[in-house]
Amino acid sequence: MLNDTKLRTLKPTEKLYRITDFDGLCIEVKPTGKKFWRFRFRYLDKALMMTLGEYPVVGLAEARRLRDDAKALLHKGVNPIEDRVEKKQEEKNASKNTFKLVAEEYIENKIADRTEKYKQQMRDSFERDVYRVIGNKAVKDVTSHDVLKIMENTLKRVQGQNNYGTGEVTAIQNRKFIGAVMRYAIATLRADYDPTYAVRDVIERPEVEHARPLEKQELRILRTKIDTYKGSKTVRNAVLAMLYSMLRSIEIRRMQWSFIDFEDKTIKFPIATKKSKAKSKTQERTTKKNRIHIVPISTQLLELLIEQKKITGSQDYVFSAIYKEGMLSATTLNRMLDYINLGDVSAHDFRATASTFLYEKGYEEDWIELQLAHADENKTKASYNHAKHLENRRKMLQDWADIVDSWKD
Repeated sequence: MLNDTKLRTLKPTEKLYRITDFDGLCIEVKPTGKKFWRFRFRYLDKALMMTLGEYPVVGLAEARRLRDDAKALLHKGVNPIEDRVEKKQEEKNASKNTFKLVAEEYIENKIADRTEKYKQQMRDSFERDVYRVIGNKAVKDVTSHDVLKIMENTLKRVQGQNNYGTGEVTAIQNRKFIGAVMRYAIATLRADYDPTYAVRDVIERPEVEHARPLEKQELRILRTKIDTYKGSKTVRNAVLAMLYSMLRSIEIRRMQWSFIDFEDKTIKFPIATKKSKAKSKTQERTTKKNRIHIVPISTQLLELLIEQKKITGSQDYVFSAIYKEGMLSATTLNRMLDYINLGDVSAHDFRATASTFLYEKGYEEDWIELQLAHADENKTKASYNHAKHLENRRKMLQDWADIVDSWKD
């Protein structure tokens, strides 16, 4: 029976030799002086031997434990050599099936027909919140606790950024993105269950704050501070154009010079056009509904557009991004409102305010609803409605623009 003192005194000879411990464990001394632990056993009536490690990296106590582990497998009818090979292969496979690699495969193969914006949104979410926790983890080993940790970290990150909300929506989105990848891993036999299911109700989506008409004091502050805003002229003009026109923020952001007819004094948002299938199966819409939308231009809006033409007339978008090509970002307009101390006011509130004022002034419901581009319940009728009541709506929008300017101090 071996002990540490005897092991240290074992010297190499010209030939390899072995010294027995017990229960099949022995130490093998090579002519080079290297010493290896070996476990000799029988499996299916065949004499076999496996290496348990090199001494002194693997000490006597550790070698005996490894021998006992191998004997436990033999007791279950498992060949410990084959078991070791299978585990090494599993580890190798796991390194090829990390959550990050499977996620990238999912984005590349399963959502190839989604918009680039959607795919980039998923990549950004993974890079920002997910990969740091489970990116290098075998996808089959991702747990519900991992997902919960990611969601909690997301809440802390968002809440730590001023004016970016409380994070529930982002945390829930991250859970959904992870779930999509996990279900893909299940379908491709690389995972057994979806760990996001157990935490689906941990964080609740906050209630949607519906648009509201602005109070009189807010209206005076808004109109006065728009004129005194010291930031980008394009952003200032975009907010004021949104106020004058009753358009959605997405319509303001996507408005192109080709939509504007300065002679007729109208803005015509065209019917959505499909992209090629090679790019996307989705549609790029210029209005929320898939139909033409004509907006009469008031005197104030006309002057504003003439001014804006000098700034962005060489570009496609009327209110283009400030520091890069393309449209303004989705948050830019609301950030201006925050800058002028109206952070609890959203761009959607402009439309609610206009609608409330115009209904109170007795304008026809059809005129207001057409101007807001709300869907007509009769879709056949709606296809002929794009120019309906145009002159009446022109007068209504001019009156509305005058009301807006009446709020200035």
